[in-house]
Amino acid sequence: TTEIYTLSLHDALPIFCALMSAGTNIFRVFRSSPFMKSEQKQRLLNAKENIKAAQLLAHSHFYDISIARAYYAMLYVAEALLLEEAMAIPTQHEAINSLFAEQFSEKRPLFQPYGIYLNNGLEARLRADYCHSERATLADAKQHINRAKAFLELAKHYLSAELAAVERLEVSAGRM
Repeated sequence: TTEIYTLSLHDALPIFCALMSAGTNIFRVFRSSPFMKSEQKQRLLNAKENIKAAQLLAHSHFYDISIARAYYAMLYVAEALLLEEAMAIPTQHEAINSLFAEQFSEKRPLFQPYGIYLNNGLEARLRADYCHSERATLADAKQHINRAKAFLELAKHYLSAELAAVERLEVSAGRM
């Protein structure tokens, strides 16, 4: 049988906060890790910049464009995670979203909501870009920005933890 896991942002953020309060400094590890691929670092930097742009756009009442930037931030995070799995990154957004679902949200319960957020973000971006009769609101923009920020922080932690595990394996293999 297949179990379906549902983990909302409401559930995921306390997990993240517990990691932070346990003394895990994921920001320091992320910045100083020599093992993260440069392509991953660049995509996470792109995500961070797009989140900042989304915030500025929302503050200036450009909600549709803000949502598009928040979606691109999530897309870059998904690409960085897929690179960890040594995946070739497709060029079409739907293909990236499908591959992320296959490799992460269907296999790892903590990532399940982010596959949904990624798909919702793409739909919202397409509506914002092509459906001129339906305008986004501040609440819509904030929701997508918050999802992008949480996704970026989860990815930083995940990639740092994965890299730390690889480093431990390499050290123990060298001792044999």
